[in-house]
Amino acid sequence: MNGNPFAPEAGPAWRRHPQAPAPGTALGRVDEIEDPGVRVLSFGSGRRVFSMLLVRHGDAVRAFLDACPHNWLPLSWRGGSLLSEDGARLVCSNHFAEFDADDGRPVSGPADCGLDAIPVRVENGAIVMG
Repeated sequence: MNGNPFAPEAGPAWRRHPQAPAPGTALGRVDEIEDPGVRVLSFGSGRRVFSMLLVRHGDAVRAFLDACPHNWLPLSWRGGSLLSEDGARLVCSNHFAEFDADDGRPVSGPADCGLDAIPVRVENGAIVMG
């Protein structure tokens, strides 16, 4: 690494957030999230909060940083449902940009880049930080 904490080889910026959960951290159980459904998890408080979304489809769980790439407000900022009626898209509560719920890529709206994916895995029904 060249000493620049924002260099690509330093990894995703969310990993350097002081409140981001460490690899191996238990994040809950799959059966605690509706199918399909979304759960918002927050670590820390105030301006130092780290917020992430867990998205469930069946036994699969995906995770994304809870930050719209259009304006960096949390997708969950205004509350309400973050998942489209068919469960295929995450919807920003601020300006209704839509992102694919499986991979975070932009689908519609003003955002031209996707959500930051966060690695998680499921072990015996438990969701664990990857």
